[in-house]
Amino acid sequence: MTETTTTAPWRETERATDFSEFGRAVDRVDYEMPDGRKEEFYLKRERPAGAVLALTPDRHVILARQYRPGPGRVLHELPGGDIEPGESAADAVARELLEETGYQGDVREVGSYWLDAYSDTRRHAFLATGCVKVREPRPERTEFIDVAILDLAEFRTRVLRTGELTDAAAAYLALDHLGLL
Repeated sequence: MTETTTTAPWRETERATDFSEFGRAVDRVDYEMPDGRKEEFYLKRERPAGAVLALTPDRHVILARQYRPGPGRVLHELPGGDIEPGESAADAVARELLEETGYQGDVREVGSYWLDAYSDTRRHAFLATGCVKVREPRPERTEFIDVAILDLAEFRTRVLRTGELTDAAAAYLALDHLGLL
């Protein structure tokens, strides 16, 4: 395969951080395009994060249901969150699963993906099996979560058809790993 000038990497000419707080930043980045034009973009920088499709022994899916300010709606989500500095992705999703839902299980990574085209964030997808409730949830101070348990068929319908779930890419990777797509 030959690289053409239209798909060649752009040359960064300037970068400035416009916002930085809570492990998230927005940078204004100037690029020289392959055709010589100068263009400005806004790029997000965030810590890597993970999400986990958590299954009970009878193959029900454990979800966090909470309000999300971006879409302005209450949504079902795979449990997960940011990976802290020095923490492995697997440890982070196991911690988040326990904090958000009170469940623990056997956690294994099934893939990773870019958050979006204007972010340097890598998301890690996990599957947790044999999950059992070991305590009450202890969410962070800005999280107000209801734990939702769905049967696998209803979960698949939500992922594949309704668009009412965050971290759909992680759900797809986990369902593919299970041979359920």
